Amino acid sequence: MKHIKKGLVLSLLITTSTYGFQEVYDFHNIRQKAMGGTQVATMKNSTSFYQNPAFLALEKTFKVEIPKIEISINKDLVDKMSEFNTLTEASEDEQAQIDTLKNLVPLKAAAGGNILPVLTFTKKGFGLTAYGKSKIGAELKRKTSPTLYMEGNYDINVQLGLSHTIEYEDKQIHMGLSPRYISRSIYYNQETGSNTFSLTQTDLLKIANGLAEFSPTVYKVSGIAVDYGALYQYKSKYGNGLAGLTIKNLVSSLSGTQEIVSGNQTSENEIKTKDNIILTVGNSIKYKAPFLGKIDLATDFNLIAPTDSFIKRIHIGAEKKLTPILSLRGGLNQGFIVGGFAINIFILKIDYAYFAEEFSSSIGKNVVESHNFQIGMLF
Repeated sequence: MKHIKKGLVLSLLITTSTYGFQEVYDFHNIRQKAMGGTQVATMKNSTSFYQNPAFLALEKTFKVEIPKIEISINKDLVDKMSEFNTLTEASEDEQAQIDTLKNLVPLKAAAGGNILPVLTFTKKGFGLTAYGKSKIGAELKRKTSPTLYMEGNYDINVQLGLSHTIEYEDKQIHMGLSPRYISRSIYYNQETGSNTFSLTQTDLLKIANGLAEFSPTVYKVSGIAVDYGALYQYKSKYGNGLAGLTIKNLVSSLSGTQEIVSGNQTSENEIKTKDNIILTVGNSIKYKAPFLGKIDLATDFNLIAPTDSFIKRIHIGAEKKLTPILSLRGGLNQGFIVGGFAINIFILKIDYAYFAEEFSSSIGKNVVESHNFQIGMLF
């Protein structure tokens, strides 16, 4: 029973999306997280074309990618895990549980769960993929009477990629267009319609003690978006490189229905929304460094993004393959140092990334640091 209670409360803390959610405007796979959030020109192969469909023009063979599952949990929650255990184990002493809740304040509980991809098929100039992604978390506030404030959503995407290469002044420019269908489920307060809802101290204790279930209400929106990407291959004295750009949500339209319950009255709100346009330029190069040998270096800059911060637009990353089995990664994301590694064992691939990102409009506030793990197969 104690394990069940732990699972309920842990799910409560890590399956809801993070405060300041409007400032998290892009997503990255685990390799990109470890490399500072760079993505325009840092793909390993075309099966990740959901970030830049122009990579499909570089594909030479038919490929299939099977599911890779990524789980992330924020450092703050890990650091307070012992206090969390006390909360679930002290069910016979209500005052001890209340004191434990107060000791947990302030707590930023953030997590993610991605399947990138569910399944992908690619060949030269064409790709089809399906994937799921979420950015989830919560914040426990108010020391005198702990209250958990939550936001969250998760997406299912089905995406088509098409690419073409044009000749310009004896140079090849690869371009790609990628329409996708989005189905998004969003947690919300059914009484007010707000995408932020809360649980009081009493609610939390009932869930911890198995007297109530955590069952947040959701509404769904769905629609289409169109992304664009371009790449240019070049050679320099420093090594072979790729330069390019991506435009996410060049077209975006989502709609759905939200049910509002007030007393005995039920009404419906029509929801129409769209995702923000994100224009990013990027570059990657295989650089031969003194003593270190070949290193993959990458830089990205968000020219258009829903943030006023210049620093938040900057992404720098590097990857060094030490052995056929082990690769090390590192970089800067929004001014924060990040890093990780990849281990290839026969057909098994294990990835880890330590990632930090800033969830409010000014650097240094609401920083969330997370541990990210992914396991998948090498085919």
